[in-house]
Amino acid sequence: MGLMSEDMECCVCLQPYSRREKIPRMLHCKHTFCGLCLQAMSRLQSGLPTVCCPLCRWITCTEPSLTVSGSLWVNTEIWDQILDTRQEEEEEERKQERKEAYRQTQTTTQYTWSPSRHCDLRLKLRNFLRRIKHNVL
Repeated sequence: MGLMSEDMECCVCLQPYSRREKIPRMLHCKHTFCGLCLQAMSRLQSGLPTVCCPLCRWITCTEPSLTVSGSLWVNTEIWDQILDTRQEEEEEERKQERKEAYRQTQTTTQYTWSPSRHCDLRLKLRNFLRRIKHNVL
């Protein structure tokens, strides 16, 4: 089953899932949120850490000896789609390099093209005026 782009982000904080901070964790109702949001939504009920799903209101009880995130399964379907951190950093570097190269190309094009175009127009105007002057005389 293919994932939509909105499936790749936590619907509580609207941040993309990652393999370090925003790990996609699944509640018992099968809805997925990042571990940080689940930790923030957790409450103690009768001595048990619980999380009420913001989508369906199903209450998930977690292991008291573990953190909320530590006692919930990682959504492996989403996990497998997340680029690892090194790939993310490399992709971000490539994007920045492309942006910088594009910016330099635009700047270079502006500075090299504009003066020659201006000179070309001046030459054409000068030739045009000479022809008119010769035709009038």
